[in-house]
Amino acid sequence: MKQLINELIQLQDMNFTLQEQKALTADTHLKDLEQSIKTLSKDLPADIYKTFKSLLDHYSTAVVPMSNGTCTGCGMTVPTIMAYEVKVGDKFIQCPRCTRILYYRESLPRQLKRIASNPVQKPSAGIARFSASSLMIPQLEAKTRDEALAEMIEVMAAQEFVEKPENLLKAAISRESIVPTAIEHGLAFPHVRGVEGGGLIFAAGLKKQGLQFGAPKNRLTKIVFFIVIPLAASAFYLQLITGLMESLREAPARNKILDCKTPEKMWTVLSQLTKKTIA
Repeated sequence: MKQLINELIQLQDMNFTLQEQKALTADTHLKDLEQSIKTLSKDLPADIYKTFKSLLDHYSTAVVPMSNGTCTGCGMTVPTIMAYEVKVGDKFIQCPRCTRILYYRESLPRQLKRIASNPVQKPSAGIARFSASSLMIPQLEAKTRDEALAEMIEVMAAQEFVEKPENLLKAAISRESIVPTAIEHGLAFPHVRGVEGGGLIFAAGLKKQGLQFGAPKNRLTKIVFFIVIPLAASAFYLQLITGLMESLREAPARNKILDCKTPEKMWTVLSQLTKKTIA
């Protein structure tokens, strides 16, 4: 049963990656992904695949981890006997409330806090809902993809937005192994989905000289957005990266942000560039 659950998680990740690639209009890997999804789907028991597909049509996630005895999909406390069975992993268990398929994970990456907003003022708009100037890195010191990921995650941890950066880094590298998140125009959108608590948040890093990040035709990546995505925000994430991509599609816009020397300037420029694309 554990092998079956792992296959469902893999299938869910591939489906989400397919949506992501389509959102970014980067069709390089679409055919391979579609074929992999088709192959894996055929290998699953028909009844279980039918349940999985029905859930995925209704929710952004069909298979979710149980954390501290709670379904991370809907927040319901799982009955004690059922929680034990999920932990043992010998049975196919669905949440009694939302019917998502449950599995046990030792520990989830956690986001410690949301982007703060002043309760007296109107809620933040645009990228201010998802980031802050303290999460802007105008010159990444990293020389490799993994070093860049580690550097950005460490900044998020230092600003107390996430904890256990080593777990987050491991998850980010694992995600990159499915399909690289680097696309054309020198952009990359590495991310970790399924964190516990908080809200969608991102850090942005620049490397004017460029990094090898797995982009098509070995092109260098110069602008990296590392995004932490709670379980409930998968669809919203697609809207965010689509907005960022649209804002930075033209070379003058990308050059404008690459010229930034300070986090504050970088934040100002990015806010201006995304004013019309991210509500």
